[in-house]
Amino acid sequence: MKTLPVLDELTPFQAPYMPVLLALVKQLQAEFSEQIHSIYLNGSVAARCARTERSDLNITLVVNRSLSASENRVLDTLCQQIAYRYNVITQVDLTVVTRDEVMTLASIFKWGFWFKHCSVCLYGDSLATQFGLFEPSWEIAKAFNSDIKTVLADCRSKIMATKSVTEYNVLCRKVGKKMLRSCFMLVAHRTSSLAYSEQQCADFFLHFYPDKTVDIERIQILINGPQVPKRAALFLVEHVGNWIVAEFEKIEKKIG
Repeated sequence: MKTLPVLDELTPFQAPYMPVLLALVKQLQAEFSEQIHSIYLNGSVAARCARTERSDLNITLVVNRSLSASENRVLDTLCQQIAYRYNVITQVDLTVVTRDEVMTLASIFKWGFWFKHCSVCLYGDSLATQFGLFEPSWEIAKAFNSDIKTVLADCRSKIMATKSVTEYNVLCRKVGKKMLRSCFMLVAHRTSSLAYSEQQCADFFLHFYPDKTVDIERIQILINGPQVPKRAALFLVEHVGNWIVAEFEKIEKKIG
């Protein structure tokens, strides 16, 4: 079986994103120098296929200990300020994890795979060196989608409750991206490859599920706009989301 490719760490990043990357790393170092173990770039910017003013900046921050509530507020403010200053990105999508969490045996199919194949280290000692190459597997797909039901339910309830247009659009984008990535994970073990952009996720998925073209187009509208009515967003979360969950359970029963 083929091993999955890893992100290129030698090719320069797309020029429009260099200022924001430099600024983010510098500010993280300034605010959290003692807490930071390492900083990683993920997603389309890491894959050098980002679209100006359309792509998020996906960052994984590994810390030496769990951050306090006040530290998390500082981190949220920092990310908001970076996104405001640099309109080349839509937002900073930052995930925080402790080094101890990463290095547990139970996390190998999630964090081991994530740092080895989906991340470029921007600062610190790269955890990718702690893991070998991974083969395409259903275990990886399950590790990345174990939270699908929770995310769908949480986004659905928040979409129903919010009266803020800005928050509504953020929630639509979040749940749309989660569904699209989950669609890719349904077929990742059959592709021997990885998807780093939203379009790549869609293309890989539709190769195996061509009858889902309309659903994917609707998910892409949820992510990229134009804004859809709440009832349409909720229908999509329930209709497509429930299908994704059911399909995962179907595959799990088949191959375990």
